[in-house]
Amino acid sequence: MRVSFALVAAACLFSVNAFGFMSAEIHYKWWKNPRIKEEMELTDKQVETIDDIFSSYRERIILFQRELKSEEAELLNVLRKPECSRDEVMEITDHIEDMKATLTRIKVEMYLKIKNVLTAEQQMTLHNIKEQYRGRKR
Repeated sequence: MRVSFALVAAACLFSVNAFGFMSAEIHYKWWKNPRIKEEMELTDKQVETIDDIFSSYRERIILFQRELKSEEAELLNVLRKPECSRDEVMEITDHIEDMKATLTRIKVEMYLKIKNVLTAEQQMTLHNIKEQYRGRKR
């Protein structure tokens, strides 16, 4: 269940993440890339709203990512100990997986809010831009 949710979420989130290509410039905030903004016909109000949504989630995402890295480092430390128990390792692993699921939910929630700012046509254009990027990446 978690794996399928993560795969679906990852596919959705790719649209939100750093694929500000379409020129030599790279923009993490794709909605601020002038060429993408023009191609999608984003209004200034949409850009502002998307930026506000992104900003409202950014700190939570960064904190979860830091905590997740810390937990993963802890798992590695425990695994290096000859006396580590299976139960201890599995408990940390379960906690890491729960954190990953929570982080995915946060990102999907952000994505859905951003998606609601876009028209159906803009959503399709964003999807097409994503597909172009995938083609270039290969």
